Amino acid sequence: MLLKKVTIHKYKSFLTEQTFEVENQITRIVGKNESGKTALLESLAKTNYFEDNPEFKFNMDLDYPRSEVTKVRGENPKVLTCEYELSDEDVSRIEDAFAPGIISQRKFSIFSHYDNSKKTTGASVNLEIFKKWIITSFGVDDTVKELIRPSDSFVSLDNIVNTNITLPVMKEIKDKFDLIKNESGGWEDPLEGYIYKKYISPAIPKFWYFSDYFSLPYRINLNDFVNGRPTDHLTSEEYKIVTALFELSNLKVENIHNENNYEAFKAQLEATSNSITDDMFEYWTTNKNLQIQFNIEHTTNNTRYLNIRIYNSKHRVTLPLKNRSKGFLWFFSFLVWFSKIQGDKKSKYILLLDEPGLSLHAAAQNDLLRFIDEKLASEYQVLYTTHSPFMIDSLKLNEVRTVYDTQDSKVGSKVSDAVEEKDSDTLFPLQAALGYTIAQNLYVSPKNLLVEGISDLVYLNHFSTILKEMGREGLSDDVTIVPVGGADKIATFISLMRGNELDTVCLLDTFTDQKAEAHLKRMVEQKIIADKKILYYHSVLGQSFADIEDLFTKEEYIELYNGVFHTSVKSTDLDKSKPIMSQLKRINGKSFNHYSPANYMAKNIGTLTFSNETIERFAKLFEMVNSKFN
Repeated sequence: MLLKKVTIHKYKSFLTEQTFEVENQITRIVGKNESGKTALLESLAKTNYFEDNPEFKFNMDLDYPRSEVTKVRGENPKVLTCEYELSDEDVSRIEDAFAPGIISQRKFSIFSHYDNSKKTTGASVNLEIFKKWIITSFGVDDTVKELIRPSDSFVSLDNIVNTNITLPVMKEIKDKFDLIKNESGGWEDPLEGYIYKKYISPAIPKFWYFSDYFSLPYRINLNDFVNGRPTDHLTSEEYKIVTALFELSNLKVENIHNENNYEAFKAQLEATSNSITDDMFEYWTTNKNLQIQFNIEHTTNNTRYLNIRIYNSKHRVTLPLKNRSKGFLWFFSFLVWFSKIQGDKKSKYILLLDEPGLSLHAAAQNDLLRFIDEKLASEYQVLYTTHSPFMIDSLKLNEVRTVYDTQDSKVGSKVSDAVEEKDSDTLFPLQAALGYTIAQNLYVSPKNLLVEGISDLVYLNHFSTILKEMGREGLSDDVTIVPVGGADKIATFISLMRGNELDTVCLLDTFTDQKAEAHLKRMVEQKIIADKKILYYHSVLGQSFADIEDLFTKEEYIELYNGVFHTSVKSTDLDKSKPIMSQLKRINGKSFNHYSPANYMAKNIGTLTFSNETIERFAKLFEMVNSKFN
């Protein structure tokens, strides 16, 4: 069974009715702090929480929009409407009890109210199929068939049965109808109520909510814990997660007081630590040298503690759990808490994760995202909130819902699909995730040629293709051209590519920015990049100054310039011994977009021809570039 759609009527910062679709596997909820993300998950959790917890019950005074609560005193408004859809398994279970096709509509809705009551529209039942099932199952004769066929509801069927109780098999049918009515929960349509109560309701997934407040303590007083309740040493949340740890271990804490059971207790702890370690380090790649250990500490006053320690095999030391990073503690606590519901095979769950991995490094967040995608989503529907770009898969932006506080006192928080959002701050994590993916995809080649802009990319690709078609040497096929967006960004990109251990060559215009030039020289001095890996266009031409545009003859580049800007510059207006770009800037009176002539060339490639002089310059350039990678 899947949650398909949620309508928030009014809850905390959500002042107007909001509806959003829920994905079959992962729904990623993105928004700024205080936008309403947590409120959204909390409201969902309260509709069907996996355990009886007072904190996950609706409360009119605390949950209804504060400015309007006095208007609904004495009423019981709806909070949420959740629309579910039966799975094939759910339908098969019902059909096995009745007949194929008895469910005519798989979707149904549950309306949750502020007094924590619920109302339901059941999955629609096909009455004609039900009547055929009665006829077949009870072997009714033609007389009874003629009585049953005209009925248009279960109630009318029931009346027919009761009115004709003396006819053959009517007593058996009545017994079945009485069972249906008794177990229907008082629904208007007893048949729908019966099917809902017996087959659908038990299969409705429960909500499991996890936030960074659920942290496992590093030291547990077993004497206190055996009392079965939170103590001065254990908060309510800590008590719950410790309980989950012991349930995972199948441990009976009271047995620790019996020395005869100590070895068995210890063995169970070690088995648990090994299991959690294996699960954790399948996805925790930040440090593979760690192992979780549980130790029993005996004190002089006969108090016993369970100590959770982390062993580092590299340094051969152990430290208390509290001394590890907050991110590690969160991931470890999450796995323990998650094991509580993972071990429950009788119920189904929807996971609600509030800002998971908030304290994790970007690489560890990527591990967590992989854990959610591969481990959790294969078994559960997952809804998680985030404002981190590293917790968003840019290839799955269709799974993103944004939450935005409109600052409108009549609207409040607003939830929508990512493509509908207009708020720049809310969209920032999505834009950053997309940018990160684009940047990563640029680094797929082991050999990368850094150039300043898109125009370089266009010119180099075009003339490389021309030369290869002529059977000559163009740019090597295993080299990726990476435009960095300007000379001032060259140093940054070199550093990033160095971190990825990639072979990098820079192809640059002659520097006009002294700061950028000095930065690159420092990188050469620090041996971050070798001087032989830097090539300038002026080296190809044997000049002291040149841009890529100077590889063209003056006449050819002027043709591109005039074509895109609709000007009438002539080659006689230029000094052939000087770089063309500075001269065009002087004639134009201002700078111009260097990409425009390149784009014009790309669009009109079928009508343009280039001289042997230009082609030979590019041929020499590619020979020099390719040699830099050898």
